Amino acid sequence: MSVHPNGKGWKVRWREDGKNRGRNFKRKSDAERFDTAMTRARQLGPALAKEISAPRAAVTLDAFVADGFKAHASTLAQATRSQYGWAMRNHLVELQDTPLDEITVPLLVAHQQRLLDRGRTPHTVRTAMTMLSGILQVAVEHGLIQANPVRGLRKVSVERTDEIKALTPAQLLRLLDAFEGRDRIVVVLGGMLGLRPIEIRLVQWDDLSDGMLTIGRARTKKTAARTRAVKVPAMAMAELRAWRLQSGGRGEDPIIGEVSVYNFKAFGTRKFGPTAAKATGRDDVTVYTLRHTHASALHYCGWTVPAAARRLGHGPALHVTHYAHVIDALEGQPHYADLDALYLAARAEVDATPAVAL
Repeated sequence: MSVHPNGKGWKVRWREDGKNRGRNFKRKSDAERFDTAMTRARQLGPALAKEISAPRAAVTLDAFVADGFKAHASTLAQATRSQYGWAMRNHLVELQDTPLDEITVPLLVAHQQRLLDRGRTPHTVRTAMTMLSGILQVAVEHGLIQANPVRGLRKVSVERTDEIKALTPAQLLRLLDAFEGRDRIVVVLGGMLGLRPIEIRLVQWDDLSDGMLTIGRARTKKTAARTRAVKVPAMAMAELRAWRLQSGGRGEDPIIGEVSVYNFKAFGTRKFGPTAAKATGRDDVTVYTLRHTHASALHYCGWTVPAAARRLGHGPALHVTHYAHVIDALEGQPHYADLDALYLAARAEVDATPAVAL
């Protein structure tokens, strides 16, 4: 048994049954592994040597994703599958032709640094490595590799973000006044009812009845798939009635009309953010800030953590994690009887003071 250079590749040569044999490989490492396997098989006996004389070719990351991992991915949500595709296309390209058993911790350390050097953010790099870990863990389950190397990788650190900064009730109404039509209703659904962006986009007119808005399991994110009913404040109800007359929406029509995920995201970046900056004097306001604003407003009205968490559709522990600083800051401050009283006071404040000038 011996390994020799052969043009652009490598060749393993040996004698078997009195004849010269050979096998070509593109990678020296593959040739050496084959040579080692054949030598070991001969030491163990001819029966095993016959089995290993034509070993399975090394499976690359790309080949595994297209075959073995594809069956696993079919059980995942579409958003999750899209995230795996995003990682493979944009951040794991150099690893695609690498055999699974050659993906090592040192190789991943170098790849992480390469991504950072190209200007990828630490958050993006961590997410890409998380996606790779998911793929390699399935490869472990398929018996293609013994361990998942990403689990031994020291991932890049991500700086902790600042605490959530909600809008004040007055800022929320200034923002509401800056919009009209469909865009105005986005502010109502997010800021006055606490809906998530996906819920804002999908909630229907049929879900609104007798002063209550019901958010069904099919119209929220999968990890929070539970139906909840939200009492609509009087000011928000007046806005919704006016919009219904203006838009002609009925029945199963989405309240904000048919808006794709792409167009909704485009609204958030191209229109909502710049308008919010002019209306509130802040340049960090996103559509999701509306939900944070509503969560904070609940505590202005003396809501308990469990009650506020139920209205927002998440657990009390998560609520405390996000809004503990809001609750602490309100200690000793005046509280309002309910959301209607809060928004009436905010309207009076807005009408009595000039708008923000930038």
